[in-house]
Amino acid sequence: MNRPAGIGAQLFLWALLFGLWTLLVLAFAAQLVFTMELPAAEALRAAARDWLPWAALAPGVVWLAWRFPLERGRWPVSLVVHLGACALALAACEAFARAVLPPPPGQFRFPGPPPVAGPGAVAEPLRLFQPGPGPGGPRRQPPIPPDAPPLQPPQPWPPGAEPRRPEPPEAQRRNAVLRAKFNLPVYWVLVSLVHTLRFHRRAEERARRALELEARLADAKLQALRMQLHPHFLFNTLNAIAALVHKDPHAADEMITNLSELLRATLDTAAQEIPLRRELEFLDRYLEIQQMRFGERLRVEKDLDAAALDALVPTLILQPLVENAIRHGIEPAARPGVVTLRARRGDNGLLLLSVRDSGGGPAPREKSSPGIGLANTRARLEALYGSAARLNLHTDAEGGFLVEMQIPFREAPTGSSPDHEHSSVDRG
Repeated sequence: MNRPAGIGAQLFLWALLFGLWTLLVLAFAAQLVFTMELPAAEALRAAARDWLPWAALAPGVVWLAWRFPLERGRWPVSLVVHLGACALALAACEAFARAVLPPPPGQFRFPGPPPVAGPGAVAEPLRLFQPGPGPGGPRRQPPIPPDAPPLQPPQPWPPGAEPRRPEPPEAQRRNAVLRAKFNLPVYWVLVSLVHTLRFHRRAEERARRALELEARLADAKLQALRMQLHPHFLFNTLNAIAALVHKDPHAADEMITNLSELLRATLDTAAQEIPLRRELEFLDRYLEIQQMRFGERLRVEKDLDAAALDALVPTLILQPLVENAIRHGIEPAARPGVVTLRARRGDNGLLLLSVRDSGGGPAPREKSSPGIGLANTRARLEALYGSAARLNLHTDAEGGFLVEMQIPFREAPTGSSPDHEHSSVDRG
């Protein structure tokens, strides 16, 4: 089934190459017509004699240049092959010029007069003295007899009937050398073009492999960062369960059930980015566990822009920030606290996310000493988005702590799987 298509592609390629060489012949013929004022037929013949053989020779030269490249470790054998192939190509071009397209008419004519024409034409004046060797110098033309027929004027040779004598050996050698000087650079230009294409492909391949390696390294770094989240998240959640085991065994049992579902979701997700709505679903599971622990002391408020719910965000990017807010803003305070989550689409192609806690803890938090949660989040944003992402930390006058995040806004593909899940962390 694939063979006819392959043959058709090869025929198309050959036709394309032949067409390119034909255009080259026409271009050089036009140059001869406009620069040297040669007749169109003679210019076309001369251009075809010089360029048309390469239409058949070029594929072979390209194959040899690709098969025997002039590169380190291979150039001695390749050079011998190309020198031999170059000699054969020059011989083929010379044979084509001599056998297929001989020199154009009008060259190397016999010096004698053409045949005489009929009566009525004016004859050329007869030279009485003709130059020639002799002891007396120029010879005198013998007198014309009285009964000689009248002189007839010369008539041009009929088209295509002009007699030619064989090209002198000196002229043959001279023209052969001129054609060789023309064809020799053509061969090596073709070889150079093939080597240029070969080196270009190698450079592209190296660049592609470098990009793949860089992507693999970045993915490995992101996976390592995500793996940092799991132990901290699990450690903190187990501490919360341990605190409820003796106080409220039923609540501790529910927390263990929620924890198992949460861990299953995180371990089943390999994607680095998921839609924001899926990230919020994961966050809700985590907040259910924390709500059992803190009860009325924890209130969560959400201000979400509907246009931002389909935006792609890093997996498990919100859970460590919310965990930090609960641990440092809600847990140390005696009074109830609020954690506010906002998400909106900016006008400059950015997605804006923020997590704020109401604060009230006994000691202020320093921006200069972030824990694992913030450090991990910052590193993941840099690995995924580079300088296009921002993570800003603020402490307001009321003692609250605000984390603002800006990332490029990109919508999730339509019909993407809803099973993209996440991983977790802590600020210290």
